[in-house]
Amino acid sequence: MPNWFLVVLIVVAALCQACAGSKNSIGPIADKTKEQEWADHSEGEYALRILVPYGWETYNTDAGIVLNEMIGANAPDTPLHGLLIHVFVPDARQFRWPDETDVNLAWYILKQVVHNPDYVGNARISEPVAFDWDHHEAAYYLLNNLDGTVTMLLAMEMPNGRSLVVCHISVPDDQTHRIRQEMPDLLATLTIDGQQIDVSALRSLPDPLVFPEK
Repeated sequence: MPNWFLVVLIVVAALCQACAGSKNSIGPIADKTKEQEWADHSEGEYALRILVPYGWETYNTDAGIVLNEMIGANAPDTPLHGLLIHVFVPDARQFRWPDETDVNLAWYILKQVVHNPDYVGNARISEPVAFDWDHHEAAYYLLNNLDGTVTMLLAMEMPNGRSLVVCHISVPDDQTHRIRQEMPDLLATLTIDGQQIDVSALRSLPDPLVFPEK
């Protein structure tokens, strides 16, 4: 069964080679006369849906939805010039689950991830931080990928209580501030099994986010 945390890191590594020249890049001009498109993914017991920002491209993976700010920038060895978001549901069977019922599930699983090099490789990584996201247990950690990019990974317990939904957000390290600045609005339309997720808690996260140094 694919290791979706590892798959995401591999995908981002392929996209996010050293970002030389990214500081002067100019993104596509959005045609706001066009109706915005929704991206959908469903498999088994869960369904994900999110509005695609103007001028962005989207495609599906086996586990979820990718939103890419830079059109055409998903080919291997293409440097990352803007925001790249992957919303997905990992295979819960690859993780240990807590025996206690009063443990934040997202934090408990992310704690396993950050201490396993099979998931995070050589990246510099913070310890997971637990928080409440729209009355669901949630947690996040921050990575410096050491390739000119940084990543924030958010995980939230699914409404069914049997799995997690993960939001993996990467950006060039000279645009680090954009994750905290734009993340709440970018995820404001996310729905899980038809339930829209309130992003108020994301607006209360630390500002700025302090990513690990190289």
